[in-house]
Amino acid sequence: MKINRQFQFTTLALIIALVFSPFQLLAAERDDQQSLEEVSVIASRLELDRRGVPQAFEVITASDINARHPTSVTELLRQAVGVNVIQQGSRGGISSLILRGGEPNFTVVLVDGVKTNDSTNTRGGSYDFSYLDVGDIERIEIIRGPMSALYGSDALSGLVSIVTRSGNAGSRAKVEVGGHGLRSAALTIGGSTGRLDGSLGLHALTENGGSPGASYDDKGIRAGMRLEVSDNTQVNGNIRHIESESTSFPEDSGGPAYAVIRDIDSREVTESHGRISLTHHARDFLRTQIAVSRYDRSERSRSPGIAQGRFNGVPPNIADTGFSRDQVTVDIAFDAPSAVSVVLGGEFQNEIGDGAGEIDVGEILATNFRLNRKTTSLFAEAKAYIGGFSLHGSIRRDDPEQIAAETTGQVGVIYDFDEGKTRLKVFWGQGFKAPSFFALGHPLVGNPDLESELGEGFNIGLRRLILNGRGRIELNLYQNEYENLIDFDPDLFTNVNRSSVSVDGAELSFNIETSASLRITGHVTYSDTKIENSTARLRGRPKWRAGGVIDWVINDRWQVVTSFLAMDDFWEVSIPTGGSFLDGYRKVDISVSYDLSESLQLAFSVDNVFGEEYQEAVGFFAPGARGRLLLEYRF
Repeated sequence: MKINRQFQFTTLALIIALVFSPFQLLAAERDDQQSLEEVSVIASRLELDRRGVPQAFEVITASDINARHPTSVTELLRQAVGVNVIQQGSRGGISSLILRGGEPNFTVVLVDGVKTNDSTNTRGGSYDFSYLDVGDIERIEIIRGPMSALYGSDALSGLVSIVTRSGNAGSRAKVEVGGHGLRSAALTIGGSTGRLDGSLGLHALTENGGSPGASYDDKGIRAGMRLEVSDNTQVNGNIRHIESESTSFPEDSGGPAYAVIRDIDSREVTESHGRISLTHHARDFLRTQIAVSRYDRSERSRSPGIAQGRFNGVPPNIADTGFSRDQVTVDIAFDAPSAVSVVLGGEFQNEIGDGAGEIDVGEILATNFRLNRKTTSLFAEAKAYIGGFSLHGSIRRDDPEQIAAETTGQVGVIYDFDEGKTRLKVFWGQGFKAPSFFALGHPLVGNPDLESELGEGFNIGLRRLILNGRGRIELNLYQNEYENLIDFDPDLFTNVNRSSVSVDGAELSFNIETSASLRITGHVTYSDTKIENSTARLRGRPKWRAGGVIDWVINDRWQVVTSFLAMDDFWEVSIPTGGSFLDGYRKVDISVSYDLSESLQLAFSVDNVFGEEYQEAVGFFAPGARGRLLLEYRF
């Protein structure tokens, strides 16, 4: 698999043109902007700040979340560069994240360092972000580009890492009520004493009425701690448990608008995970880390089936699935910031998945399966500074049981010029995804001979400071290629490897602070996704997306945040209607906050202010305008 050379040369020409264009004269970065750059990210196992990351990335901070008051993580991610979120109606329906045109299961999702992709679900391991309490999140880090050389299987398109609040973030309690039956309450208690800090979070939420047949209820608990055992040794730990119940019309059924069978799906999900890590600095330049984690998820689903339409229907079915992942990672880092730094390490992963169910095809057929996969991995990463260039490279070997081993690599180069006011980044990486347990083991459609899906990505990016350092603009041009993709063959009635997909895209984003009280961010994304040697189209891939946020702090009490999102038409499919283009849409949300005191805040938000009617899945119309009222007490 080779990235198109014409694309590389065209990209380079565009970058050179932008570098030498008569743009705004630049100035040095301000202190507060520099501190933002120093936030560490998960793009490397080395201790990198944001200035040292060669991939295209974005960080959504706690201050962003507090200002926007989004109702869910799904809504928050809609404003991320290169991300398209598909929500099946309102909460209760399945949500999917498409990163740079890849499949929803091509993105690794970490929650407090624990991988949460479930290999037994029918979507091949994609993650539904409905289960997360948005108010308990400290930051979200999004890496756009293949990341298997660092994180192994599933990271063909990139990585989303969600970090919950630490003890240093303090304590808060909040309640929220709103239209469509929204009721939520959350409590986070955080604090520190001596060498120990910790946090505890509780939340409960219910929502119904946003779309016919859709409802959602969840409750959860989370705890985290950090202990400085000594000046050189630190222990970090976290645990999380959630339980949820949801209903919706079945996926691809045509939803409330077109479904022939009017009964609805139901799902009950229980998800738990925990992680503990020990980090020891033997010398200033020598660090050792050991991390152990476990992820458990069970799902109980009941579906009335889907009547035959343009495509074959789906019989009534029930399924109870369970999945667990145990992971142990050990790495040693030789970190010399002014010279060469190296990480060497290994990982062992044990995944167990099982399903017990029935499908009614006129007679009852069992759909039971059970699979176990152990994967042993070795990895190495290095960075070096040579003549003004920052060079990064990593390689990883994953050896899963029963399928072929995969070796992936990545290389990145960063060069700052014009006294550090302009930054050029070039990145190339590989990714792979081992077949999901559902694709391998389901008795009706599974194929035990499936091979891993493969990917390769190239990105070239340029960032410039503008307006005397009060803003920055960034352009990323990329090409991703995927091959050996797993697809369902209706003639063979099984999953097979066959498709190859290419994605060419461009992302333009900016961040401008016109004053200490007004910040404007925006992004425009173009993405052209093609199935090689085929006229078929991929779902949920609009060519154009644009969005922006205007954050205005009126005074020390009032703050107004307005978010805008626009989408091009995109292709979607349902069983009763077949394939069709869904109309693009324009959506505006607004949130107004008022600080009643230093510790008490009242916020009023309106989602979809103008009541835009649109669908992201055929027949599942998004909810209209909705008001929400939130009261938060910080202590």
